[in-house]
Amino acid sequence: MINLNNRRDEGFSLIELLIVIAIIGIIAAIAVPQLMNAMDRGRQRRSMADMRNLATALGTYRVDLAAYAPNLPALVPNYMQVTPANDGWGNGWVYGFDAPVAGSYTLTSLGSDGAALPAPPVPWSNEPYDPDLIMINGQFTQAPTGS
Repeated sequence: MINLNNRRDEGFSLIELLIVIAIIGIIAAIAVPQLMNAMDRGRQRRSMADMRNLATALGTYRVDLAAYAPNLPALVPNYMQVTPANDGWGNGWVYGFDAPVAGSYTLTSLGSDGAALPAPPVPWSNEPYDPDLIMINGQFTQAPTGS
């Protein structure tokens, strides 16, 4: 027999829907900042890996030609198939080349904000991702020390 007076079987009540929306909101409030942090950490690690690859190519260039490359495109095609045009945040690399007599270079990623900043305190934790990554002659002189 069908009970026509019981309207409880027709769907969810407003209270039940509000509780579900509140739970989803709480989960999103916890998950979104963690996701953004993981994305920035990935961009930073990609930038550091690209800098290491560029340093290897620059070192090989120096062994062959007795000087570092005057610019990054000079590494193509003999030392790298393609040089990464930008760091993990889409900012261009800052490449400083000293004359062959001095024989040194500086490769910099400007971090998430894309602006040159003063050196962060040491030891440098990974958050925020604003500080610059600096490599001189194949060695990081400014990079994060922890996770």
